[in-house]
Amino acid sequence: MLDPDHYQKIVFLTGAGVSVASGIPPFRGPGGLWNDREIERCATAEALARDPELVWRAFASLRESARKARPNAAHQTMAELESRHPEVHLLTQNVDGLHLAAGSRRVVELHGNIHRTRCTRCDIPAFTDESLDFRACSKCGAALRFDIVLFHEMLDPEVLKLTAQALRGVDLLVAVGTSGTVYPAAGFAASAQADGAWTVLVNLEPAPGGWYDQQVVGRAEEVLPGLFKSPGSS
Repeated sequence: MLDPDHYQKIVFLTGAGVSVASGIPPFRGPGGLWNDREIERCATAEALARDPELVWRAFASLRESARKARPNAAHQTMAELESRHPEVHLLTQNVDGLHLAAGSRRVVELHGNIHRTRCTRCDIPAFTDESLDFRACSKCGAALRFDIVLFHEMLDPEVLKLTAQALRGVDLLVAVGTSGTVYPAAGFAASAQADGAWTVLVNLEPAPGGWYDQQVVGRAEEVLPGLFKSPGSS
């Protein structure tokens, strides 16, 4: 059991495994939305340039699922810990918005948010949008897209800046529901460990590479609530 009071700065890195219990499927793998061929066809930067409507239709079901989903015990545990510790930060690879819905506020959404829409051409700010209909930008007439990072797209420089700030000085990094083996997220645990942080992985499968000092195999919503010492407990 981890005692939050022993750490100055705690950073969570979360992946698809956190949201499965809320009804959000992962992009790929067992029970995933697509296989590798389907990803190439409708979930890449090249697919967006080729057929933006196809990409929109491919992700519309994810927006619909995220709209209906509710945070589970894993999301709630992280939000509760943030409410009682001055330095808890959350880096998520998920686009479902469930960390924000659970009450977490120091959240960096590495891959965007499925509840937002932006233009494929002009610079109108991304806006909250729950529509499932493909349509054109009201300003320039180009196709709209979900405000998420597709395969083969670069992360937003501002997101990378916020990520670096969150990781600076971390002494406990907990990766949850992710293998942590896809870059740039793969480098977070390694760099934190090199800087002296204790690194923990909570996932259905153990990770190779030696980047984690402690690994707990299990479902995020079952493991996380019991991983941290509660206030007043001995």
